[in-house]
Amino acid sequence: MMIELAGLSKIFRTELVETHALRDISISVNEGEFVALTGPSGSGKSTLLNVLGTLESFEQGDYLLDGKSVKGLSDRELSTLRNEKIGFIFQGFNLIKDYSLFDNIELPLRYRGFKPAERKRRVEHALETVGLAARRDYHPSQLSGGQQQRVAIARAIAGSPRVLLADEPTGNLDSLMARQVMELLDQINRDGCTILMVTHDPDQARRASRQIQIIDGQLSDAVLYDPLAVA
Repeated sequence: MMIELAGLSKIFRTELVETHALRDISISVNEGEFVALTGPSGSGKSTLLNVLGTLESFEQGDYLLDGKSVKGLSDRELSTLRNEKIGFIFQGFNLIKDYSLFDNIELPLRYRGFKPAERKRRVEHALETVGLAARRDYHPSQLSGGQQQRVAIARAIAGSPRVLLADEPTGNLDSLMARQVMELLDQINRDGCTILMVTHDPDQARRASRQIQIIDGQLSDAVLYDPLAVA
């Protein structure tokens, strides 16, 4: 099992208000699954993704990533876990505008301590995977939105993550570019990477092997989807 959540709850507190963002979430995700997290705006999808990425803590329950509980881990241990096992794709791309595509993808690998030759190999392979090897020296401003998102995906997969977390990865793209990005995610999933994707788009959600709906911080019915059953 790649991901196991057991009775997980997340609360945001201020001096006057206590907001229950997640309530008693229990989910199991097998290695190699492609899961879509759906639900209305403000339902807790992105909060759940942040918890899965160990960017947010939680108050109750437990979270096991690849069989290891993250509960009680230090900031340093959580950072190591993120770097080794998790890749992130954001709606806003989060590329450094003054860096080339190569440098944008290489930077996280530097933090992980890969040697120069290994960084170069990984960056070139990631750029080839997303179809942008010939533009390695371009800057983000020279690319379309879809191409920038492909760079963001390359950055995420260069570290060979076991889990890829995608938060509305096509939210800023037109339909053609969105389809190309989804085809790329399908390919990455077929290569064995576990993917959890937040989306409002029902067509994109149906590309996943399973949909999990969240409403008001709670699980609704989990919907299994079989693409072969669709005419």
